[in-house]
Parts: sequence; structure tokens; C-alpha cells
Amino acid sequence: MNAVILAAGRGRRLGKAADGRPKCLVMIGGRTILGHQLSALEGCGVDQYTVVVGYRAGEVIDEAKRFVGDRVRFVFNPIFDETNTSYSLWLALNEMRDSFFYLNGDVLFHREVMERLSASPFPSVLALELKECGDEEVKVELEGYRAVKVSKQIAPESAVGEFIGVAKFSAELAEDMHRHLERLAARIQDRQAYFEKGLEMTLDDHFVSVVDVTDLPAIEIDFPEDLRRAREIIMPGIRRLDLERSTIRVQKETARL
Repeated sequence: MNAVILAAGRGRRLGKAADGRPKCLVMIGGRTILGHQLSALEGCGVDQYTVVVGYRAGEVIDEAKRFVGDRVRFVFNPIFDETNTSYSLWLALNEMRDSFFYLNGDVLFHREVMERLSASPFPSVLALELKECGDEEVKVELEGYRAVKVSKQIAPESAVGEFIGVAKFSAELAEDMHRHLERLAARIQDRQAYFEKGLEMTLDDHFVSVVDVTDLPAIEIDFPEDLRRAREIIMPGIRRLDLERSTIRVQKETARL
């Protein structure tokens, strides 16, 4: 199993809150967002990590190697300032057609998100927060258990919730999505598209389901207010849940003695 993390962006919308760092290297709870993500992926059967880098690439490379050593390869997006996630994912998939976990490099979440994706019986599945959405969120429209639309452009009243930017995709879908992303990459006017545009092009031919992570702490960090919430609410929530799980594990082990 592969894991692809898109971490090429500058994070301009964070402004001074990022202190000039790439967004994936912003510190939360004593660790970078990228560090939290790589730690959450451990134990999910990942053999190879692929990180797409761009802005201040050397620092991102050093941070990734600090967590996973030689198990990571890096793909450089030379036009990261002119492109978006569709272009970065196309670069990542150029040499890969295997199943993979997908992560936007600006999402903080509890590791159980990855565990639920990994355990899902569906080969392609999106982590979904059930909630009322506005215009900014990447929204999901369902028919039964099947995602039929994934886009910011979905009317809020048609959406069941927000795709939080973490997913699992099959090898078959990866190959098909690569073809669609390649077409987007070839057109300069489409290079600013989000990767979900390429994903939507596969939905007629591939069954993509969802896993509900509404009860787990998670947030995509785009604006200073998101970062404040991540530090003051989401990170404490992650730690609290970890403590609860640890306490339950100790209680079970004690009961067996």
C-alpha cells in the first residue's frame, strides 16, 4: 500500500499565522502537520510514501525523512505557485498505479481516520464528516453508499457532508484517475483545478464509498481561524481520545491477568 501526501503549497491564506513555513510544517501540539500525518499512517500497512513538494522543498523533505527514513520518495512540483492539487497528484501518479491512501498536506486528524479507511471493505473510500456545509467545503453527494459527486460546487442542500481530504483509492481507480488528471495537466486553464475534478471523472466507472468520521477530531487548515481551532480544540480532542483508548487498553490487559 502506498500513501500520497500533497505538500507542495505555500499556504498563502494562512498569512502571518504560518510564519513563512510551508503549511504542512506549521506546528500544532509540538509537532508539524506532516509529522502528525506520518505518525497516523504508521500501522496501516503502508510500504512506500510519496510526498509532493514545492515551496521550501528541502525543509519538507527533511521532516518526512525524520519520520519514515528511506521509505519515502519525493516528487517535485516545479510550478507549485501556478497549480493546484490536480497537478500535484498527476505528478505523484506518473510512476505509480498501485492502491494508495490520499492525504492533503494540511489536514490534522486522529489516527482512527486511517484505521477506518484501512478497515473499510470498499477499495475506494472517502473520509466524510456529516454536517451542514457552506460554499468553501469540498462536499459529497451520495446515492445509497456511493459517492456520485465530490466538489465545492455541489449545492449545500444536496450534500451529506464534507470530504475532509483523506481517502483510500484502488489501483484500478488510480490508473483511471491518472488519465483524467493528465488531461487536466495538459490544459493550462485546468492546472488550478482541485484533484476532486479528476476524481469526479471516475465516478461513473468506479464505486467510491464513504466512511463516517464525524465523531473523530479532524480539520483541514486553510485560514488562521482553522489553525486556531486546530490548536485549541482539535489537538486537545486528539489527545483526549488517545488517552481514553490507552485507558481502555490497560483495563482490558489488567482484566486478563
